[in-house]
Amino acid sequence: MKKSLLLVVLSLVLSSVSLVVAQEGPPKVLLIVREEIKPGMMDDHNRHSAEFASIFSQLQTPNHRLAMVPVAGSENEVLYVTGAESFGELEGIMQATDKKMSDPNPSVKAQMARLQNEAPGMHNGMRDMMAIYRPDLSFNPGVPVATMRYFSITTVRVRPGHDAQFTETTQKVINPARQKAKVDGLHVAVYQIISGAPGGTYMAFRLLKSLAEFDSGIAAKVRAAMTDDQKKEADKSVSDAIMSSEASTYMLMPKMSYVDSAMAAGDPEFWHPKMEMAAKPKPRKRTPKPAAPAPPPQ
Repeated sequence: MKKSLLLVVLSLVLSSVSLVVAQEGPPKVLLIVREEIKPGMMDDHNRHSAEFASIFSQLQTPNHRLAMVPVAGSENEVLYVTGAESFGELEGIMQATDKKMSDPNPSVKAQMARLQNEAPGMHNGMRDMMAIYRPDLSFNPGVPVATMRYFSITTVRVRPGHDAQFTETTQKVINPARQKAKVDGLHVAVYQIISGAPGGTYMAFRLLKSLAEFDSGIAAKVRAAMTDDQKKEADKSVSDAIMSSEASTYMLMPKMSYVDSAMAAGDPEFWHPKMEMAAKPKPRKRTPKPAAPAPPPQ
């Protein structure tokens, strides 16, 4: 029973999608920033983060990012994800962003100074991670992100010396079972963390239009598609290879995100919501004053 549950965990771990607008496949590398927010400060932090995103937009910096806050998981965590095709490109993005933000106009400079002074009172910690895309662990990647609303992200630690076993199980057992089960709605993009986390750390991203997609029971369908021998092989492999696994679900936050025009065009009302105009007050009806009484006759 325990091993079967571990297989379900692996299936959930690999239920993810790409961070792209079109069906071109996931970005080759990611910069993942995980912020730990002080309890009671999430609302203030979200406003703070949205102001920074507004500054990026004003300065037209190249550091596009997806921002998300937790629905299930740590209530005091915020995640930002930036994709690129290489670490060289990612380095160029960071350098160009720093250059544009180093000499803003006076009003933006004053806003940045205020935000930087506010930050220490909101954060308990921050972790930056760099990751590479693992196509050999992925399944049916590439899905439009612009119309999605949630990320389900699972972080897995593989035991030292068991990465090859983890990879082989995915390639020879898990993915073939997915094909057999015809889970067409499953889009998987797996990333391996190469800096900023312990060795053997993998992260998977599953994008959802609705939380109702969890009702589909993908893990059970995949397991049912396996032969008895495949189940035994997968259970043993997962039990041997997986040290720990943690799944969290996040909601995408358009005001805290900073996306390019192609992404925004996929769902402009979501990514660039129109400001609600305050209703004009209706003119008050004037009550006519009663006429003054006529003077008595003389």
